[in-house]
Amino acid sequence: MGKVIVVASGKGGTGKTSFCAGVSSVLAACGNNVLVVDTDYGNRNLDIVLGMTNCLLFSFADVILGRCDASSADVEHPDIKGLYMLTAPAIKLPKGVTREGVRKLMERAQSSFQYVVVDCPAGVTDYIGMFAACADLCVVVSTPDSASLRGGELMASALYRWGVPEILLTVNRVRPRLVQKKLAYNIDDAMDMIGVPLLGVVPEDEAVIASSNIGCPLVRAKRSKAMNAYRNIAKRILGQDVPLMKI
Repeated sequence: MGKVIVVASGKGGTGKTSFCAGVSSVLAACGNNVLVVDTDYGNRNLDIVLGMTNCLLFSFADVILGRCDASSADVEHPDIKGLYMLTAPAIKLPKGVTREGVRKLMERAQSSFQYVVVDCPAGVTDYIGMFAACADLCVVVSTPDSASLRGGELMASALYRWGVPEILLTVNRVRPRLVQKKLAYNIDDAMDMIGVPLLGVVPEDEAVIASSNIGCPLVRAKRSKAMNAYRNIAKRILGQDVPLMKI
């Protein structure tokens, strides 16, 4: 059975979707079959970050409701072998998408893929809890600012209540100068505030925005500190002993 990794944040703007795209791309590049699922109905953008906007027709809701089979909805990336995407409904979540339907969707994905990476919408809701209930690992993504860290703390508390077996933290969009000037929290502060172990640290990087705007996956960028950080994180998920990136 494949491993389900649910990625969540208590607040928007943390770079959670870029994290999902970057890490899933590396997991696939390492020879794994990977399904990345966008669950942010009405505000989906993982397809933009991965450059797959014109490739997707059916959503995970279509699979749950029996409107199509999974093989039609899971679309392989045109350039990254082994990376597949399942998108969210474009407007709203149809009636009939239930906790049981989500569970069956995730079980089916686990039987076909070695890793299933779930990009959740921001905030703490019971909807996210449906996916978290299926997770082997949840990653809380936060930036090192007060509002984001408070949201991350609330999300981590909810994940504990939902019974997630393992919860890890990624501190994203870190700006070293602000940390040095004590205008942003450092990594130890972030870990203490959210209360979960650290998976990785990702620096702020203009290449993330540039790649998204031109519809080119960040993994194709020639120079990207953020992508290097995502590579290290993916290797840790694969069980490799990789030191934290110095930023």
